[in-house]
Amino acid sequence: MEQFIHFLQGTMEEPGIISWFHFIALIPIIACAILIPLFFKDAKEKTYKRILFITWIVLIILEIFKQLVKSYHHGDPSYWEYSIRDFPFSICSMVYYFVPIILFVNKEKHPKIVDAAVGYLSFITLTMGIVVCIYTKMVTCDLIYINIQTFIHHGALIVLGVFVYVWNRKSITIKTFYRCLIAFAITAVIAIIINVAFYPHFINMFFINPTRITNLPIGNIVQEKAGYPVYLIGFLSLIALMAFLTYLVETSIYKLIKRRSVTSL
Repeated sequence: MEQFIHFLQGTMEEPGIISWFHFIALIPIIACAILIPLFFKDAKEKTYKRILFITWIVLIILEIFKQLVKSYHHGDPSYWEYSIRDFPFSICSMVYYFVPIILFVNKEKHPKIVDAAVGYLSFITLTMGIVVCIYTKMVTCDLIYINIQTFIHHGALIVLGVFVYVWNRKSITIKTFYRCLIAFAITAVIAIIINVAFYPHFINMFFINPTRITNLPIGNIVQEKAGYPVYLIGFLSLIALMAFLTYLVETSIYKLIKRRSVTSL
């Protein structure tokens, strides 16, 4: 196992924002984001959940190996030390927690909870997937496996986000967005608790650790000059605003397609 993990720790030149690695990675992401929703937009619920489940399992397996790669230190002697900073509770990791809600929570008994999970994937994680796939500096490094895993993961956020929205398009309303914001607020509070609980370890879930200056561009300046409360409100509001714009774009496209379909009849 250790030899295999060491193999996965092979290095490469860190891919830039505009690089061959970046462009090659974007091709399958864009293709899947178009084709999967197109061919499965009216799939049976069993097929819909099967796609979610398979994707979720693949992402979990890749995440496990990411944790192993980050925690194994090859040398003389080699040793294991868990990388707390890489604990999977970032905004982009929420897919691990919200897909099971869609899969296993009874929608008839708990419609608002499932609706919130649908909204979280359709608007917030989709938005973050797009942001990271455009501005890759936050997630790339010189490890080959991590670069491959991060593009698969964030690409999956885009594909799943579009697919979940398209499949649920007829039942999604502005209430879905409001519910996902409530879920987002809850996860943000949990992230702050985790950040504080692990102090003084370097950990910054959601980039909102009150004990540290964030490493986000511009965000670090805002936090240093205006203080943590201003940064916190501004950062979370920015994500909510971007998610709302995503909601508007998705619903506008759906309404336009629906209107054209009615006109053609």
